[in-house]
Amino acid sequence: MRATRRWFTAFILALGTATFLYLLWSFGPLFVWERLRGFGWGFAVVIPFQVFDHMLNAMGWRLAFTPSEAGKVSFWELVRVRIGGDGVNYLTPSGNIAGEFVRPGMLRSPLSHDSKVASVVVAKATQSMGQALFVLLGLVYLLNARVYAFKAGQAGWAAAGMSVILFGVALLVGLLAARPPAWVKERFPAAVEKTDPLRRSLREFLGRHPVRLMGSIVIFMFGYAWGAAEIWLICQFLGVPIGPEMAMCVEFLSNVVDSFAFMVPAKIGTQEAGKTAIFKGLGLGADIGFTVGLIRHSREILWAGLGLGMYALQQKAELKKAG
Repeated sequence: MRATRRWFTAFILALGTATFLYLLWSFGPLFVWERLRGFGWGFAVVIPFQVFDHMLNAMGWRLAFTPSEAGKVSFWELVRVRIGGDGVNYLTPSGNIAGEFVRPGMLRSPLSHDSKVASVVVAKATQSMGQALFVLLGLVYLLNARVYAFKAGQAGWAAAGMSVILFGVALLVGLLAARPPAWVKERFPAAVEKTDPLRRSLREFLGRHPVRLMGSIVIFMFGYAWGAAEIWLICQFLGVPIGPEMAMCVEFLSNVVDSFAFMVPAKIGTQEAGKTAIFKGLGLGADIGFTVGLIRHSREILWAGLGLGMYALQQKAELKKAG
């Protein structure tokens, strides 16, 4: 099983790298380099701009705690752990899951481990729902405005995929929170006993705090919408001014690509290929899309490296303290 997973990961990485190199060769390395040089000090604006996205995601996570628990967690501590967990998600071949396992351990708070885990589960669910709703609303707008050259069936498949994600996440959370049937208790008594505090915390949150649940979904939606501001900024620095409406359309479609390519570590090839297709479909120029994808990819890798480094330093400090 591990060997199969390694081969699959290697294949995905090779395919993504080949896609990136093909696009780079198609547009011309010198041409792309001149575009990046023209972007210049725009990197100094775009790179720190990402902190606002982390702040919005931390706000969404904060609402995944009960009111009494949220008061025991520093907002900036949530921002720090969001950066660390996102770095692990981005740079490891885990389908954006590995980072969720490290968040509870990274969180410095007097809360119980079960409370931390429950908040991470809820936040992952509300984030997934927020992204799916953001994309569905975006697809409705794009179809009505007819600003993107959809090919036959593309919009339908994208909408179906997002609907499956919404239903699947809601079903999974419901199953996690539900009391296990008698046959499960009889067959897996140790697992049921060990996870009982987590399931109890989930049931309490879902039953008593529906407003916080919906608020978390909405804030994560805003977090995904914030990516449109980055697209707008990048295009301004590239000398390709676009309006907020077009920037939002780019971000809608970018999230569709990200949702279907979530298994690709570090988005190798998918970021550039996705932006190339999106910008071409919007009539903005495929070469501009490739450059925008390359700039965003550079920013993502820098922040992911920072997050992974933060996690590694904390692990090292804890091991040193324990030893």
